[in-house]
Amino acid sequence: MSENPTISEKELLDAIKNLLKKSGHLNKFQAEMRAKVTEVLQERQVLNPGFKSAGIPKPSDEVLLINELVKEYLEWNGYLYTASVMGSEAAMPNVRKTRAELCSEVGVKDDEKSSALPLLSNIIAAYTERIKRKISKIKRDH
Repeated sequence: MSENPTISEKELLDAIKNLLKKSGHLNKFQAEMRAKVTEVLQERQVLNPGFKSAGIPKPSDEVLLINELVKEYLEWNGYLYTASVMGSEAAMPNVRKTRAELCSEVGVKDDEKSSALPLLSNIIAAYTERIKRKISKIKRDH
């Protein structure tokens, strides 16, 4: 007689979890769930002003710009689930600014070279280069 091995419910759930993890679906499901929970909480706050979730203040224009740059960076690098959760959690507007609008706001000229990178990378590169030039100038002057 052959034995029919039985697996516990926990072993089955662990096996399913491992399969979802290997295929990348687990991260996607978790991100979608976080985005949906955040969306529900925000809707509840709008529909019921007496409901206090986190007392989220209206973001300033600077915060909105930073959020746009971070989301563009996340999407550029393929972190689509993270970007989706961020968009929902930060209650970002549905209408996105174009890259040209973002460039204009941060004072970055977009050319063939810079368009190969997310804007946040260009801003960091420009800042780093400016600091290097200042250090070089100080060294030359001394």
